[in-house]
Amino acid sequence: MPDPRPEPAAIRVTTRREVLPSYPTLPVHQALAHRFGKEQVYLLESAAGPDRDRKYQFVGFGELLSLSVTDSTVSVDGEPSLREALLRRIAPLLDATDGELRLRARRDLWRVLRELHALFDAEGSPNRFRFGFLGYFGYDTVRYIEDLPYVIDERPPLPDVHLVLHQGCVVIDLDSGEGELLLHESDHWRAFDPAEVTALLARAEAEHPVPPAGPVPASAASDDTDPDAYRRDVERALKHIAVGDIYQVQLGHELTIRSSVDPIDVYQRMRTHNASPYMYLAHVRGQTVLGASPELFVRVEDRTVTMRPIAGTVPRDGDDEAAGARLLADEKEIAEHIMLVDLCRNDIGRICRADTLEVPDELIVERYSHVLHLVSTVVGEAEPDRDTYDIIAALFPAGTMTGTPKIRAMEIIEQIERSRRGLYAGAIGVIDVGGYTNLALCIRTLFHEDGMYRTRASAGVVADSVPEREWTETLAKMSAAYWAVTGKGLL
Repeated sequence: MPDPRPEPAAIRVTTRREVLPSYPTLPVHQALAHRFGKEQVYLLESAAGPDRDRKYQFVGFGELLSLSVTDSTVSVDGEPSLREALLRRIAPLLDATDGELRLRARRDLWRVLRELHALFDAEGSPNRFRFGFLGYFGYDTVRYIEDLPYVIDERPPLPDVHLVLHQGCVVIDLDSGEGELLLHESDHWRAFDPAEVTALLARAEAEHPVPPAGPVPASAASDDTDPDAYRRDVERALKHIAVGDIYQVQLGHELTIRSSVDPIDVYQRMRTHNASPYMYLAHVRGQTVLGASPELFVRVEDRTVTMRPIAGTVPRDGDDEAAGARLLADEKEIAEHIMLVDLCRNDIGRICRADTLEVPDELIVERYSHVLHLVSTVVGEAEPDRDTYDIIAALFPAGTMTGTPKIRAMEIIEQIERSRRGLYAGAIGVIDVGGYTNLALCIRTLFHEDGMYRTRASAGVVADSVPEREWTETLAKMSAAYWAVTGKGLL
C-alpha cells in the first residue's frame, strides 16, 4: 500500500550574492576560521595542474547541518529545526537500537542522501556550485553498494559518508578572476550580516598573511608494514594474477607520524612543495584532512559525467620531453593505464547513454608540480532518470584505486592490507542540489588528530610487477606528504 503520510515540505532557502575581488584563499580561510572556528570552515582550491581541472576555489563557512553514516549508524547534527526536519524525512529508513539510529538496509544509504538533498527548496545549479554540500565518501562507502567481506577488524575513526551544509561560501572563478560571496538565508537559521562578512574578507590578507613556514619540530614515524612484508603481499597478489583471478590490484600501507607541527603549516608546505589541482583543508569529526590530490574522481556538469583516470608516473627531471617519452615507451605503464581506462568506461557506461560515451583524450602526458602523469578523459551524458547519487554509486570507488575486475580486486585488498583505508581512495568535494558535482580522488592526503598524522599510498600490481619497485612507488607517493610534516624525504 502507498504511504498515506504527506511528503514533508521542503525548507525554502534564498541565496544572497555579493561580488568580491579575487582574494587569496588561505588568508580568507584563516580569517573565517578565526571568526567562526576552524571546524566551521573548509577550503578547496587548485594550486597547479591542467586548466580543465582548475576552475573554482571554495571557502565554505558556518555549518548548518551534517549527516554522518558509520558502519550503518546514522548521526545528524546541526541547527535543531533542520536536524528534526531531516530525521522526520529519513525515519522510515532507520531503526532505533540501543540509543542509535541504524540503516534498515545498507543500500538505503542512497535513499537517505536523497532525502537530505530534497530537504531544501533552493536555487541550485547544474554547472557550478551554488547551494549544496561538502561531501566525504570514504573507501568503505563501497559496502553500501556491494556485499564485501570484512577481514580487517579495525574500524576507521572517520565516517564512511559525511555530508555538511554550510551557510556561506566564498567562490573564486579561476577563469574570469572574479570572486563571489554566497550567503544562504532561511527562516530556520539566523542570517549573517553581509557587510560584516565582506569587511572581514577585505581585511583577511592584511590581518592573516600567510607566514613563512616555521622550523619543523622533531617527529617519529611508524608503518603498518615493512619492505619484506610488502614484498610478500605483492607475491600473494601475483599468484592471483597468475591464475587469472585478477589482472591488476592496488596494494598499499599506512604511515603514522607523531609531530607537534601545526596543520596549517603542513598545508602551506603541501601547497608549496606539491601544488596540485585538488587541494583541500577541512575537518571531519575531530580530524583535520589535508590533501594535494592530482586526480578527479568525478565531475558532473550539465549532466555530462567526466572521469580523468591517472595511471603512470615519472619524476620531472628537467627534461619533460624526454621523461614523457620514457613514460609513453613503458609497456607496463601503458598496459596498466589502458586496462584502467576500460574499467572507467565500463563504470560510466552503467549510468550514461551508450551513444554518448567517449574517450576524447587517451594516454596524454600532463605536467604536475613534481611529476608527469599519464592521464585519459572519459565522458558520457547521464541517463535522464539518473541522479547524483546514482552516478557516485555506479563509479565508486575509482578503479585506479582498486584494480580489475573491481569487486574481486577489493576482496583481495581486504585480505592482504593490514589496516582500513578510511577516507583514503574515497572522494571529497562539493555536491550542488542542482546537479553539479565535483569530487576529487582522496589520495596524497594527511589526516591529523591529537599530534598524530596518518598518510597512505598504494601501487598497482600487474603480472610483470617487481615487488621492490612497487614498495618504492608507494614511498614516492607518500614522500610529499611526509616531507610536509617532517621536512625529510622517504627516498
